[in-house]
Amino acid sequence: MVLLHGHPRTSATWHRVAPLLVGRGFTVVCPDLRGYGRSTSPAPTADHSGHSKRAVAGDVVEVMRSLGHTRFALVGHDRGGCVALRPDVVRAMLEDYRAGLTIDRRHEEEDRAAGTGIQCPTQILWSLRDDLEDLYGDPLKIWRAWAPDVRGHGIDAGHHVAKEAPEALASSLAGFFGGRRDE
Repeated sequence: MVLLHGHPRTSATWHRVAPLLVGRGFTVVCPDLRGYGRSTSPAPTADHSGHSKRAVAGDVVEVMRSLGHTRFALVGHDRGGCVALRPDVVRAMLEDYRAGLTIDRRHEEEDRAAGTGIQCPTQILWSLRDDLEDLYGDPLKIWRAWAPDVRGHGIDAGHHVAKEAPEALASSLAGFFGGRRDE
């Protein structure tokens, strides 16, 4: 199971959740996203493609292949990394957001036009003490446009669920991925 951190965090976000999942029989990998924490980052480009979600997803696939995993469960929270504020890291964090507004949006529009979607069962979990539902409505309804098999629920926590409700999060993840350990 790959646990991807959110913004402004690093893989350390999962320090309370990962041991709980390991204790339930899962192999857990927690990488730092491109440009966050101690990871490296390409130089910015005009189209921000080096920091696109597609590029970062490619990093994750390569890491997992190098570890001998061709299939794996994926869990993600927001984006980014909690890092010391120094020139290259800040630029990588900004490039992540620029990519989200430019090339990531273009990729999403192309995928929607092509009818591309998520074919595997998908679980969406969100914090009940955040503004996601106020801003966008029912998260399950939003994701059903991308995936035919969506399930999930809110968790009583603020934005940083892994820190605020590790037991509830680990329990939800283990329940969802229960039959999928180390495939």
